[in-house]
Amino acid sequence: MAPTFYHYLPVPVADKSESMLRCRRLGWPEVLGILLVLGGGFVCLIVFAVRANSKACNGGLLAEQECPNVTCLLELQLNQTRQDLLRTTDQVATCHHTLVNVSASLEMEKARGLEQLIQKEELQGENEKLKQKLQEALEEVERLRQEKEASSKEGETSFGSSLQALSPLMVPVYLLLGLIALLA
Repeated sequence: MAPTFYHYLPVPVADKSESMLRCRRLGWPEVLGILLVLGGGFVCLIVFAVRANSKACNGGLLAEQECPNVTCLLELQLNQTRQDLLRTTDQVATCHHTLVNVSASLEMEKARGLEQLIQKEELQGENEKLKQKLQEALEEVERLRQEKEASSKEGETSFGSSLQALSPLMVPVYLLLGLIALLA
């Protein structure tokens, strides 16, 4: 059998319509170029699909999906930290105010204690003076009593007996004077 070739017979130029003129028949080089471009695109598509489905890409996608959750959590923690900071700042201000008040009270108490100490020393001085006066009054009373006893032994006149009658009144008078001096 003889090889058969399928050839198209050339069509005369006058018979070609306008639509036929626009379409041009592709030759082997153009078809081969188109196939190469399509094959290269297909290879690129395969490479892209392999890379898109790789662990790194899926991990990145997962990380990108988890990122808003982590961001929300971090924002929540930041807001809580800010609120804690505000509360702590308020507590520090309150403590500082309390410290100032306590320091002022302490200074006032120190001044009051110093005044009381000075007053106590003054009162002790006055007390010593009054004790001295009382001692002197008691000595005077004792001296008068001894004089009375001495005069009663000598047997004095009626003036002496009237002095004896006044002598018991003198002791309470001197004690009263000493008490008044102590209170003054």
